[in-house]
Amino acid sequence: MNIKYKSVVLKFGGSVISDTAAVGRVANVIKKLTDAYDIRAVVVSAMGKATNNLDAMAQTVAARPDARELDALLATGEMQSAALVAMRLNAIGVPARGYNAMQFGIKTDDNFGAANVQQITMEYVNRLYGIPVVAGFQGVTKYGDITTLGREGSDISAVIVAAACSADFCWFFKNGGGICDKNPNKENGGTVFQKISYTRMRDLMTDGRGQVLHKRSIDLAKKYQMPLYVSGIDDFNNGTWILPRVHAKLR
Repeated sequence: MNIKYKSVVLKFGGSVISDTAAVGRVANVIKKLTDAYDIRAVVVSAMGKATNNLDAMAQTVAARPDARELDALLATGEMQSAALVAMRLNAIGVPARGYNAMQFGIKTDDNFGAANVQQITMEYVNRLYGIPVVAGFQGVTKYGDITTLGREGSDISAVIVAAACSADFCWFFKNGGGICDKNPNKENGGTVFQKISYTRMRDLMTDGRGQVLHKRSIDLAKKYQMPLYVSGIDDFNNGTWILPRVHAKLR
């Protein structure tokens, strides 16, 4: 991948961190990329179907769980991923430390279930301990209550963290690889965009072709002019850049 950017925030989705074996795979990718990039932070989703499982667990004890308590429960999935990835990185010789939303200073409003990030202070973050591995999908109110940013909200976390860390770009690892001009779940074939604008990316989402990334993450990337790169975990080069403005004919 021929790019001029050096500093990056990496984002690993739940489909990539599917189980503990996949944690090792993710850690190996991070270690490989440390040779070429200044990794400002890593943002992780909950493993596999962990969020759905936690939600189902809540439904067994309350038909309509209290929103505050539900957010506190659902946020634990990402905390597990952050701790496990940090553990594995340290085990293979890459200094790292896991952080939850409170430790990383991700301040939100109190709109439980769909909170909005208001500020990131990073008050307890010390890069001398190694790469920060941040639990996505979550924040904390001024009263110390845990919030979540909505389903697939770790994508939002990644863009916000990248902006706060002044990273050159934010790199998303997805099982499906880059952004395709057709819905890969409904149509065979299709072409992976080399580059696509924020506006075109949002158009694809409203065309019913699947989110791939959370819609709010694209809006925030546009707001902060943060370049995004989406690729598979096995093929770094066959991915898609999402940028401020791209010629319509460029693929």
